[in-house]
Amino acid sequence: MSKQIKVSVRNLVEFVLRSGDIDNTFMGSTRAVEGTRAHQKVQNSYEEEYIPEVALRHILNYEDFTIEIEGRADGILKTDENIIIDEIKSTIRPLDELDEDYNPIHWAQGKCYGYIYAKENKIDEINIQLTYYNIESEETKKFIKYYTFKELEEFFLGLIEEYVEWANMTFYWQMVRNAAIKELSFPFKNYRKGQRKLAVAVYETILNEKNLFAQAPTGIGKTISTIFPSIKAVGEGIASKVFYLTAKTITRQAALNSIEQMAWKGLRIKSIVITAKEKICLNEEVKCNPRDCPYAKGHYDRVNQAIMDVL
Repeated sequence: MSKQIKVSVRNLVEFVLRSGDIDNTFMGSTRAVEGTRAHQKVQNSYEEEYIPEVALRHILNYEDFTIEIEGRADGILKTDENIIIDEIKSTIRPLDELDEDYNPIHWAQGKCYGYIYAKENKIDEINIQLTYYNIESEETKKFIKYYTFKELEEFFLGLIEEYVEWANMTFYWQMVRNAAIKELSFPFKNYRKGQRKLAVAVYETILNEKNLFAQAPTGIGKTISTIFPSIKAVGEGIASKVFYLTAKTITRQAALNSIEQMAWKGLRIKSIVITAKEKICLNEEVKCNPRDCPYAKGHYDRVNQAIMDVL
């Protein structure tokens, strides 16, 4: 039986290769809007030979796995002489502090996109470019490396080989999870008025990839009526994750209670609460970089082993 796994280029690369420190001088999700603007500025600085935001997908049979890898290259620059895969990174770090080997993960992302593009288009050689953009000075610094298709293929298959141990564990866990979801019934004896209608509407919305806006009085059990059908959709492969977002910390408790109620009924699922770093930080002041925080230093050297240990 072929085991099917889906992974993004970014998750593949970061999982296998991450190392070193947490460093907030590179744009994370906290400054996503600025990061997006930075990408657009770089992309718009080129003429029409530059194609921004190129979706790439590759399906690979490896051992008894069918692995689907997908991602989006920031840009592809086509000139008469060659093809360049452009990977853009925005930063507040001074550009003179960055050399071409600053972060191997940045190159790795570009190399994966380069491999998929070269394989798809039967190209024997390709250039990978890293473009660093400082959002304060609005200056860029570029590094470019030439690779043969064979070099990129060896690199890519090396990543896959290391990822397979993780993929194996993920695959078998998904089988356990999906079997438990299939058996799961609504965690209460009876539906309250309006609950079944809401649950059915949520499931159909997910199935049809639409948006649902619902207004209902307090106390009808909106939380369980949205989480239960969402989890059912995950068990059937229609969805892969459920995000439950709340405006206030206190309102997240309803979601946690719903997961617990379903766990008592036999649900096997992993859930995690994402907490604001200001609330969870062990230091007096939040400064997520290796110079100011001992926990940030070497975080990515430790994190994979810690995750494996937890799981």
